[in-house]
Parts: sequence; structure tokens; C-alpha cells
Amino acid sequence: MKFNSDVTTLIALFAIVNPITAIPVFLAIATGMDKKGRRKLALKTALISGVTLIIAYFLGDVILKSLSIELNAFRIAGSAVIAAFGWKMVMGRGLEKPSGSISGAAVVPLAIPLMAGPGAIATVIALGNSDIGLVRVANLLIILALSVLTFVFLLAAAPIEKILGETGLMVVSRILGLLLVAIAVSTIISAVGSSFPALLN
Repeated sequence: MKFNSDVTTLIALFAIVNPITAIPVFLAIATGMDKKGRRKLALKTALISGVTLIIAYFLGDVILKSLSIELNAFRIAGSAVIAAFGWKMVMGRGLEKPSGSISGAAVVPLAIPLMAGPGAIATVIALGNSDIGLVRVANLLIILALSVLTFVFLLAAAPIEKILGETGLMVVSRILGLLLVAIAVSTIISAVGSSFPALLN
């Protein structure tokens, strides 16, 4: 049962972080770079997004409490952003090509907010707020595994683009966008139900 729960958590976080949707942006930033440069950019993006999620996992609840922000309010706000982003993907609206230095692009927009966005941050805060003991270790390993997957997907951006093609990437992006909208709606329903239990009765 615990293994199934861990797999579900990994899949949910993967769908929210969704490194596949960052492939077009990554390819645009990495234009003209050699394999070593692409590997460095992918590694930096994965590390920054992973560190951001780990910080949110351990300190997110403390930060929210210090600002007098309810977790459910943050979940709803984050879910609204996820839904908006997912809807944009479903409607086939492409991401704008980022400007600025290549090194800075690993932080913004690749790591934040494409990878470690409000939805992913809200999710790990919710996990960190409810987990104790070995569960924390398991979820920490899940975040690290997600960072590795992010690195692998970004590193394989060019081959994936060749395999899927423009149409394949569009189909996958729209399917994952719909999944993001569904996750956002489910999270909002859960947050509202937690804040107003009478609504579920």
C-alpha cells in the first residue's frame, strides 16, 4: 500500500512539474549549444527546481504561517495558476521564447516557474505539513527522483522532439494540460471541502 502511495505521489508531482512541457523552451534556449552546454543547462535546471521543492517541503509551512496564510488558501491559489497554465496547454497556446542570459534562463523560466511553480510548491507544502518520520524520507527521495527525471527529459529534449515530432509534442502537451486542469480542480474541491466540511455532507 505504501509503495502504491509513493508511486501515486511521484506521478502526481511529475504531472504538475511536467518537464515535457518545458522541452520547447529548453530547445529554444539551447539553440547553438553543444552537448556539454546542454547537459550543464539541464543539470542546473533540475538542481534548482529540486532545491526549490525541497525548501518548500521543509520550510513552506513555516513561511506560510509567518505570513498568516492558510495552506488551503495557498492550495487554491496555486491550483488556479495550474488550471490557467493547463488550460493554455489544452488550447495549444505556445510558450513565449525567453529573453536574457542562458545561465539565468536555467533559473527563470525553466526551473521557476515551469518546473517548481505554485502548483508543485503547494503540493510539496501540503505533503510536508502532513508527513512525519520515514514518510518524510520517502517523499524527499521522491522529489530527488523527480529532479533526476527532469534532468533526463531535458537532456533528451532533442531526441524526444525527433521521435514525437511537432504533432506528437502537441498531443502530449494537450493531454498533460488536461490532466493539470483535472488535478487543479480536484485540489480546489479538496481545499474547499477541508475548509468547509459541511459542503461535503
